Amino acid sequence: MTDSVPSDVAQPRPAATRDFDGLYKALLEAHPRDALHLLCGARLDGRAVVLDGPTEQPRQRSRQRDKVFLVRHGNGVPADIYHVEVQVQRTEDFQERMVAYWAALALKYRRTDHRIHQVVVWPLGGGYPGRFRRDQARLDYRSVNVPNDLDSGMLLAGPLAPLALWSQKPPPDLAERVADRIAATGAVEEQLVQIELGMLVGGSLAAQVLEALRRRGMSDVLEQTESGREIARRNLEQGLEQGLERGLEQGLEQGLERGRVDGMRALLRAKYGDVADLDDLARRLADSDHDGNIRRIVAGATLAELRS
Repeated sequence: MTDSVPSDVAQPRPAATRDFDGLYKALLEAHPRDALHLLCGARLDGRAVVLDGPTEQPRQRSRQRDKVFLVRHGNGVPADIYHVEVQVQRTEDFQERMVAYWAALALKYRRTDHRIHQVVVWPLGGGYPGRFRRDQARLDYRSVNVPNDLDSGMLLAGPLAPLALWSQKPPPDLAERVADRIAATGAVEEQLVQIELGMLVGGSLAAQVLEALRRRGMSDVLEQTESGREIARRNLEQGLEQGLERGLEQGLEQGLERGRVDGMRALLRAKYGDVADLDDLARRLADSDHDGNIRRIVAGATLAELRS
């Protein structure tokens, strides 16, 4: 987990500025059975049918539940309704909102043999214990603190693997195993969600995952993510700065030339990895239309186009 990260890899931005709710919701929608099993503790057999349930509350469209799954078992067995809420931090009215969510579901699914299960997922931990009491009202719900309550081994065995990046008891090869699961995902859209969610962990661990994905030939997918585009911009700035600093030490004319080559090399490595002709390609692109070639790389030009 503490593998060294190349110095020319910029660090992803902090999780506070990113969208946990939207990415978790997309992951749940793509893999409902895994989510129900690992997050909700549901036991589903092959006959169970999982359907999307309603998220809007009557007359309160601005306040929506994050995700609702309706599980039909067939053969007259009552349905299970799973309401999943993703909450990054505690708020004063959160537990009262959970009561309101339960009441709205109870009004919609009025048969008493329909079972309503509420689950709150705390991506960063520190959640409420899952019990609300006020006057004569009582509500119990399942509270899942991702760093402490989920088994990293079980997460890494399926498509929810990026959640293991927050585990308090991770395996030593965590970044590599997360990258393996992302690379094994069939749909590019789902890979993008997994990558963006993994980048929320921030710091060197996120950078390790990015490097592991590049080694698996996924640079083209990374370029489609917000994180990948941002890192390319940062690497450009960092590469140019490092090159210019080295150039000033060796003399203005020689230094500027080498700085442009070093900056180009750092950008090429960040975008395409350690290709065989990295030094030669960096020198040729720096010598011919340096600024224009930088724009081509950031815009997503292929190696074949750059070499031609």
